[in-house]
Amino acid sequence: MTRISRLKTLASLLVFSFCLQFTLAASGQETTANWGPVQRITFAKDELPLNLFSKFMEKEKNSFLQYCLPEGYSSDKTYPLILYVPGFHGHPGGNIKVAKDIGNGRNCVVASLPLFKKNIDRSEPANGVIVSFADYSILSSSYRKMLGRLFEAVPNIDPTRSAMVGFSNGAITISILVSSQDAFILQRFQSYCLVDQGMLHLVDLHKTPTKDRRFLMLVGDEEDYGRSLKLRGAKLLEDSYQLIGIDFESRVLENTGHELTPSCKHEIGAWIFEKDEQALQKIN
Repeated sequence: MTRISRLKTLASLLVFSFCLQFTLAASGQETTANWGPVQRITFAKDELPLNLFSKFMEKEKNSFLQYCLPEGYSSDKTYPLILYVPGFHGHPGGNIKVAKDIGNGRNCVVASLPLFKKNIDRSEPANGVIVSFADYSILSSSYRKMLGRLFEAVPNIDPTRSAMVGFSNGAITISILVSSQDAFILQRFQSYCLVDQGMLHLVDLHKTPTKDRRFLMLVGDEEDYGRSLKLRGAKLLEDSYQLIGIDFESRVLENTGHELTPSCKHEIGAWIFEKDEQALQKIN
């Protein structure tokens, strides 16, 4: 290949790369973020109860927590944590990719973990996969142990800037933990984002441990089973909690169903870090 041919090939690759990045940005998808490798904290069978994935799929898999550190991580600095709690059966180790998408290259730690449920009753809605307040004790003890190991590995996490994000069954899980005034969770996270579920389980936010926390509820507007009830429920929560001074906001995701879209993840990340970014704008 001649030098001119090589230059033409390189130019073509650069044009293709630019077009690809432009297309991804225009579609709301994030380009490559600066993260360290995905790390796992694994747990033996006798350390934790069976996760929801194992019980629901009747296929036993050990639980693990996944996390990533930002590029340039330093133990001398503090970092916010984004913890993603997945939907459906939760998988044995959550979904770290979604956590990274929400972080979108910001200077934070991201992590994800599985779901837990005491028992599966196949006669219940959704074939018994939906978590409930009856599962609080198993959720609380499991998350305390899993997150305790994460905080041992990464002790320089700033709880005042950290957030939990849950989709569907994960949103219900967060609602249960928060509404039960779980001290371990509330001491380590300031912000809570619930996507397309959890409105029926979110109660008693006026209590002292939760009254100074931030809440965002996102609900899609595409018609499906019970959609109008979700929209009305989210708006009622917003009106009720704002009336008594709780930092609670509900937003409608246009042209969105029961899904976690790239634009939704972008919106969540912007909400989590809006105070940091507003402060940075004032400095600049």
